[in-house]
Amino acid sequence: MANSSPLRRSQLLSSPDRPYLSNFLLDSRNNELSHRDALAAAQAEHDRVREAAIRVYELHELKEEHNRILEQGRREQERLKAEAAIAAEERRLQELKAKSIPKPPPPPPEPAKPVEKPAGEEKPVSVVSEPPEAKGSEPLAQTQAKTQPSAPAPQQNGLFSNLGKPVPSSPFAAAGQQTKSQQPSVLDQNRTSPPEAKTSQSQQPVAPSQTPQLPRSPVDPLSDQYIRIHQALKQLRKDIVAASKVAGSPLKGKVGTIRREIRVSIGQLTGGKGANVSSTTKIMSLLRQSLDGQLPSPPVVVGQFVAIPREPSTQDVPNNGAELPSLFIYLMNICAKGIISQFINEGGANPKAADPIGVFTAQVFSHKDFSWRGQSLIDILVAKFRVVCPVLFGSRGNEKTEKGRQALGWKKDGPSWIPEQAHNNRMAGLGAGFASISLRDFSKASKTNPYPPTHYWKAFASIVNCPTAQISNTQLVVLRSMIDGHESRFINFYGNAAIAALQLALVEFPKRAPANSPAAGSLRALADILRSDSGLALA
Repeated sequence: MANSSPLRRSQLLSSPDRPYLSNFLLDSRNNELSHRDALAAAQAEHDRVREAAIRVYELHELKEEHNRILEQGRREQERLKAEAAIAAEERRLQELKAKSIPKPPPPPPEPAKPVEKPAGEEKPVSVVSEPPEAKGSEPLAQTQAKTQPSAPAPQQNGLFSNLGKPVPSSPFAAAGQQTKSQQPSVLDQNRTSPPEAKTSQSQQPVAPSQTPQLPRSPVDPLSDQYIRIHQALKQLRKDIVAASKVAGSPLKGKVGTIRREIRVSIGQLTGGKGANVSSTTKIMSLLRQSLDGQLPSPPVVVGQFVAIPREPSTQDVPNNGAELPSLFIYLMNICAKGIISQFINEGGANPKAADPIGVFTAQVFSHKDFSWRGQSLIDILVAKFRVVCPVLFGSRGNEKTEKGRQALGWKKDGPSWIPEQAHNNRMAGLGAGFASISLRDFSKASKTNPYPPTHYWKAFASIVNCPTAQISNTQLVVLRSMIDGHESRFINFYGNAAIAALQLALVEFPKRAPANSPAAGSLRALADILRSDSGLALA
């Protein structure tokens, strides 16, 4: 084999391999042209692969973008469906509310002839049916009355005239004694007697089977006086503003600045211990400056800004004269307006936000330097409550009529009424604010309570004593906000009577409310919340 001929070696290779081997063995395989051709071929292959990869990547991006658009469209469709469902539910709710127009009340029965009673025993019958809890407490109250010396029975009216009476040792009895010593003239003006005065009665309660008689007027007897005070304050504001524009007046350029400072300070009131010291101190400083002459202003007769005339005090008290600086009364009015605005803006959404405002109110209107003839000037604030939330003072009306809405304090926005939800938010804030002011505990304070809890009871009574045909959604909203978060203070003041009142307000009263009333359901839900959170079973 080693010595085989060239012809024999050539026969070992197949014919197709000969050109390849021949090209491989050529001398031109390593020249420049061959290398350039190889590089060009490699570059072309590289470009082809790269372009293919780019096409695949772009196609993937297009698919991803398409998927994103589809997902966004799906979400938008879901949102539109949800909004359509909400709109449909709101329309259904509005239709239900429109169908809940109360029927005309039946003609009232002929009033029974009044039966003559001994002096001091006049006792109008409440329009509210006697709750079951009251019946079991009557023998106990009569037994207590027998052990006490007889006393003239004060006038009773309206709410819970047959409810159980608190024992003398309860916090409610102590509050009643304090109230009578503070404002004897208020209680003598034919106002609804609070339950604390019932501890000395031994008369037999009216049987539930008797025909109830409508009271002559459900509105607070001082209601017109509060409206008069409100009008007098409006006139005072005009006079102060006009005086501040007179050239050379000491008020020129100051009234607007002070008014803004007070409003801003009241708007900064918040919860937390010591959080409101700065704002309260600033407002009281401005009030003192207007009172002691640092901010001089013409005097004004104070009697037009209180509901009940006052005689000069026989004790050594500040501000015992007939007049006070007009700027001081004006600034007290600005404080009252700011307090009302805060209740509306903050208390509606969060009832707990009303408490720090109530604390500030008590601090200002209980201060002896800001009183007149030994009593608070809180009638200025109460007058504003009377205008913006009349149901607290016994006013009633049909929410479907113009006059009815005016009677309920429904606000107008230009020529039209504000929406129902906005109205309910206002009423909820005002109800919570009223409770935060009238349920303050002054038992450990040296100051006198400017607005005792008896006013809370009277407002409570004016709502739950409403005849069935006159019950409105506004009353239900206000009543719930008066109770929510304030029930413990109510019970601390009135004991068993408060529990009976809550049972009537949260269980019995909603049953008489208009059909499909959302506020009535909210009252019933509040009873369930009290049972689960505090163990207070009312049903």
